[in-house]
Amino acid sequence: MLRKSVFLLSLLCLAAWCAVNIGCGGSSSPKKTACTGSYNIVGDWQGTATGTGSSDSLTGIINSTGEAMFFDSQADIVSLPQLTGTCSFSETLTAYESTANGGASSTGTATGNVNSDTSITGSDVSNGTTTNFTFSSYAPISTITAVTGTVGAVIEGQLSDSLILSLGGTSSAITFSGTDATNCTINGTATEEGTNNVYDVTFDVGGTGCTATNLAGLGFESSADLFTLDNNAIGTYLYVIVTNYSAPFVVEIFPAGPGAYIKHHSAHTSGFHNLFGIDKRLTH
Repeated sequence: MLRKSVFLLSLLCLAAWCAVNIGCGGSSSPKKTACTGSYNIVGDWQGTATGTGSSDSLTGIINSTGEAMFFDSQADIVSLPQLTGTCSFSETLTAYESTANGGASSTGTATGNVNSDTSITGSDVSNGTTTNFTFSSYAPISTITAVTGTVGAVIEGQLSDSLILSLGGTSSAITFSGTDATNCTINGTATEEGTNNVYDVTFDVGGTGCTATNLAGLGFESSADLFTLDNNAIGTYLYVIVTNYSAPFVVEIFPAGPGAYIKHHSAHTSGFHNLFGIDKRLTH
């Protein structure tokens, strides 16, 4: 009887020790790290948006006020108004299909985390559709360059046009002026924020028979022909994303020569059409 009592007492002591020390073959649950602080996310970003059966690659920029704009290879655009670097965010997200993909748009709520200066993850819910996204910072060009001379450009997105532009200024303060396919005039500036390859762009549109318009957007330089409209010519491309217009669009400014042309993309090849809750009935 004494032996049984000693054995039972030993088991009780062992159980008590296990409860205090969370051991005995079990494992403790990892503690969750609180989301605190803010990160510097001003710069150039690329990533992927994925949904049920669809995915799309996006490239874009975030400026110092938190404006975030991204686009895909067919000039479909995603815009968030204030992604400031706070580690946890809840933002309105607006998606704009290019004309080639139907030209519709949708608005939803994007939530997620800025994990570091170089990583953003989250998801968006628009019209009952959930889209997950992940972005990482990158350098689209090795050296910021002053682009000068007469060049061609195209406008793609919910507006299509071609441009002949004269570029001047410096790498941090680019000036441009010219005309579009209907002889409307364009005059503007692209001012770099620090040395981040993030340009705040403003320009005016006018001319005889043209509606006077003041536009603004974000821009960046790249060594890549992201729309494959200039036969992947080697040089510095300048991209400008504009959403403060009834028909949001992206401008691709070529590195050489005024040989601009518009190449309409085939519809629904990017996967964007199935993302962000865009009602397909609006695009047919």
